[in-house]
Amino acid sequence: MTNQKRLRDIKGIRGAVYRAEQFGTRAAFVADGIASFLRFRMRDHPARPSITAVMVGRNDDYMADFRERLYATIDWNTRYLIDQVIFVEWNPPPDRELLAYGLTERFKNLRTYVVPAEIHRAINRNANLQLLEYHAKNVGIRRADTPWVLATNADAALGMNLINKILSTPLEPDVVWTAERIDIKWDENQQQEISLSGSLRYHRFIPYDPMGTGEFALASKDLWRRARGYDESLVKHKIGCDVRGIAQVLAHGAHIRKAGTVLHLQHPTSCVEGVRAFHGEMATVEGVPYQNDDNWGLANAREVQLADRVWQLESEID
Repeated sequence: MTNQKRLRDIKGIRGAVYRAEQFGTRAAFVADGIASFLRFRMRDHPARPSITAVMVGRNDDYMADFRERLYATIDWNTRYLIDQVIFVEWNPPPDRELLAYGLTERFKNLRTYVVPAEIHRAINRNANLQLLEYHAKNVGIRRADTPWVLATNADAALGMNLINKILSTPLEPDVVWTAERIDIKWDENQQQEISLSGSLRYHRFIPYDPMGTGEFALASKDLWRRARGYDESLVKHKIGCDVRGIAQVLAHGAHIRKAGTVLHLQHPTSCVEGVRAFHGEMATVEGVPYQNDDNWGLANAREVQLADRVWQLESEID
């Protein structure tokens, strides 16, 4: 054991070293965020790639201020990179208003698809799951009509370094872009938007896994369709479905590139705060490639228009 190691193991010094390391990580994150924003402002701003962001959710109490987080991330992401948004409202609670109407009223580049409880009950095999997140993402991926499709989450904002990377790099049809997740602080039931300073409120660093995080998977529409989206045989699962989906596109000829950082709005029900029953069972990459049927993403469901840019899916699933 070196003298330096012995010194680090002394209780008071160990704490001081940890705090210094955390300060350094936070300072580096803030410096990179500011520098990336300045680089963005200095760009010539050529045409953006045409990207649809697919987001999913339901108006329940999974997060106390889900609507505010959703509005804030859509506003941020469409301001800097995203062209269109598809929101899939899965299994909406019968005693709550639909999120769809407020979303389409506020965001003119957004459309919504409502998947009713009957379809959820026909597919779901886990009583603890009220949202089959990756089935819902498939609904949006299947209906996206832009060349590039981003599967993301309602509480995820794109980091400025990621935005610069995507804007400065020609997108390739057989590349899937993944990102490093950094949690940022969010003032629950108080905060309404994400500002530049708000995007720099470091909370926690999640080590990068090339297989990605559920907050960010960007690929061509053709690649998503070749892979047939996320695995729809997983009807009890949530955690790990994102990694399994990346393994699937790799099995269909893709390769991975790192886009940068995606900013996750910290909340107490995140699985990194502790895995609970409502996070579902854990998926693995065993058995990849899988084969969804031709109806993946509920492609055969009838689309009944409820309002401008709001459709409800009706299916013959028993």
